[in-house]
Amino acid sequence: MRYSKSFTKTTKEKPKEVELVSHEYLLRSGFITPLGAGFYTYLPLGFRVLKKIRNIIEEELANIGVEEMSMPVVQPARIWKESGRWLEVGPELWKFQNRSEEDFALAMTHEEAVTDAAKQIIFSYKDLPKIVNQIQIKVRDEARPRGGLLRLREFLMQDGYSFDKDEAGLDKSYNLFMEAYKKIFARVGIKTAIIESDTGAMGGSGAHEFMMIAKSGEDKIISDGKRTVNAEKVGIAREEDIDSAPARAKIKEFFGHNNVEFMRGIEVGNIFKLGTKYSTSMKLQYVDEKNKLHPVVMGSYGIGLDRLIASIVEASHDDKGIIWPASVAPYRVHLIHLGDNYKVIDAATKIYDELWAAGIETFYDDRDEASAGDKLNDADLIGLPYRLVVSEKTIAKNSAEIKARDKKTASNIKLDEVVKTLRE
Repeated sequence: MRYSKSFTKTTKEKPKEVELVSHEYLLRSGFITPLGAGFYTYLPLGFRVLKKIRNIIEEELANIGVEEMSMPVVQPARIWKESGRWLEVGPELWKFQNRSEEDFALAMTHEEAVTDAAKQIIFSYKDLPKIVNQIQIKVRDEARPRGGLLRLREFLMQDGYSFDKDEAGLDKSYNLFMEAYKKIFARVGIKTAIIESDTGAMGGSGAHEFMMIAKSGEDKIISDGKRTVNAEKVGIAREEDIDSAPARAKIKEFFGHNNVEFMRGIEVGNIFKLGTKYSTSMKLQYVDEKNKLHPVVMGSYGIGLDRLIASIVEASHDDKGIIWPASVAPYRVHLIHLGDNYKVIDAATKIYDELWAAGIETFYDDRDEASAGDKLNDADLIGLPYRLVVSEKTIAKNSAEIKARDKKTASNIKLDEVVKTLRE
């Protein structure tokens, strides 16, 4: 893609009321733009990142035998009333009526919808186990959207669901997702800690969160070296002072001592042992070998793609901009020509065509009006893995300057070695 034709624009100034570096850089580099509080439009650069993350998730889940499906965002109140969550969930569940005054909800999660669908599929022990997944929009009437992509009112979630006949089967499905999630987060370039968490509005018998440890995180984490948990599991509210006397009392009661370490983290994924919470209330049952009815045992597994993008930037940046891991970068190469010498422009254009012909995704800053400084600064801000510069100086040596975004120094390579070098 050529910058001159791309639906993108970078900015030099830090936007007002921006606190997190991920929020600042994603806005300034032209990856996202706000539509309203808690609502963001993905511009082409951001959308390419989103698609690459989605592909990684789908590949790893396919490896454990997960089938893809899709469920509606607009849902009848009937299924939420069946589960009991129509009244259990607070104002964050977006409720509305149609012209016939029938009640509906905008899905903040899809346990009810998938359980309703499973009632048409699962009848016997022979129909189990089953594992399905979707990547779908969720809507939540968040009271205080913050942090750019970290806390939204509309967001994109990967949510998987398992159906088993007993707890042993659930344990197997749960572990499959846990291992798949480890691979997903490793592939997108972030390190996570797996911690025990509260089940909250989801319900069930147990849950774990995948946390990226970060000072900018909104989640409080407590560890005594043997056990690491979300502070909410200890009974400490998010807004509560974790070092207060009441909080310390809760910590001592939970751990048996107060010799603990406090950390902060960004939640990028969670897994829940739902058990029979939804299958019992919604009557999802199967007949066993002895013709006895049992509720299906369920699990739920989710990754927030928007939060994951923000987390990657929080983990991988410097004072100049983003440093994208190669696996999720919108393009591999940021090609720049400096000056208006036709030989330079011809050489850069030839390289651009050769790179794309070799399957190397390249973003070409072909702007005539931008200064050399602006182009180089934009390359650092956007953060593609490699910057390739063609100028009169390099052409004189039949070469181009190459620099990895995560390195301090640049070097020259011969023009006929560019494709080979960037393939490696």
